Amino acid sequence: MTVLWLYDIDGTILSTEGAGRASMGQAFEQCFGVSDAFAGLSFAGATDSGITGRAFTAAGLPPQQERLRGAYLPLLSGRLRKRTPVLCPGIQAILQRTAMVGHNALLTGNWRAGARVKLEAVALARAFEREERLLGAFGGDAADRNLLVPIAEAQARAAGLVFDRTVVIGDTPLDVECARAGNALAVAVCTGWSSREELEKSSPDLLLEDLVAGSDDLLGLSSNS
Repeated sequence: MTVLWLYDIDGTILSTEGAGRASMGQAFEQCFGVSDAFAGLSFAGATDSGITGRAFTAAGLPPQQERLRGAYLPLLSGRLRKRTPVLCPGIQAILQRTAMVGHNALLTGNWRAGARVKLEAVALARAFEREERLLGAFGGDAADRNLLVPIAEAQARAAGLVFDRTVVIGDTPLDVECARAGNALAVAVCTGWSSREELEKSSPDLLLEDLVAGSDDLLGLSSNS
């Protein structure tokens, strides 16, 4: 059985240790003069379009995401040049293994360009590229994460990929909810934002401490059962 493996980025592939949130906040202040625009807003499982939309509303501003994104990306790049993101345990090895039984793609709340900045900082962008373009669904494709699975599947099919099953791999209950909304299998890993207890309550199809201990269980999802 061939699987489309949809990987989240933050907390599943890597951690920028707050660089994304800090860069977004700095960009918002530079562009619109509003400090702490994201205070009280959780980035866990959110999309960049969704979280910035809420910030614009809270600040009484019309959405100006292109302008914000233009300021955000160089700030993020600068931070990640100074401090390389930390890879989550087992991610490099599992990407090689899942590629052998399917296709690796992304399902992330990051804007596509932001996803590339983060992945290039750890030399993993090529693991998700087709014809030099990141494959999957991103935070600019829909503000609602629950709409992203069919978008990622359509992107994969447009790239000529054939698959029998879709598996979403993430670190928050919102990743599990997203998988359910898209009729995909949900894998939750305890390497990011959410506690094991929170993830258990979301009832994923597979709950893993990390992608080292759980690699064989993950690959088992490519069986015909």
